[in-house]
Amino acid sequence: MKEEDHLKAYQEYKDNIFLWALEIRGLEKSQRTVALNASRAMVELLSVYLHRKKLVDEGFQLNHRWFKSGKVSEKLPDFENKDTILKKMIALENTSEILAYGAPKPKENIKEIIVIFNEIESILRGMIDE
Repeated sequence: MKEEDHLKAYQEYKDNIFLWALEIRGLEKSQRTVALNASRAMVELLSVYLHRKKLVDEGFQLNHRWFKSGKVSEKLPDFENKDTILKKMIALENTSEILAYGAPKPKENIKEIIVIFNEIESILRGMIDE
């Protein structure tokens, strides 16, 4: 995919979380929506960064499932803040999977996804805008 396509996908996932799930449906009723969309949004935003810095070609496709373990590092080129970002993305993916496929969890668990999402987004946005 092209960089702009990743950016559109990222925005769609983000809108699903913040406009639909949180504003319309409510946090307590949106566990799975928040979890699935948060994970995928950050994969798309990382893809934007990797494309913008010309670290991958247009045909390179990240998979959210890669972020279940530290082995994802082997599949990616070196980049600024790689260890920090990957650590947070692994936490996001694993927490998201528990919420997406598990029994209903307390509201605090869903809020944790939003916190991790915001942390990763802040770091990547800063790097993309450099």
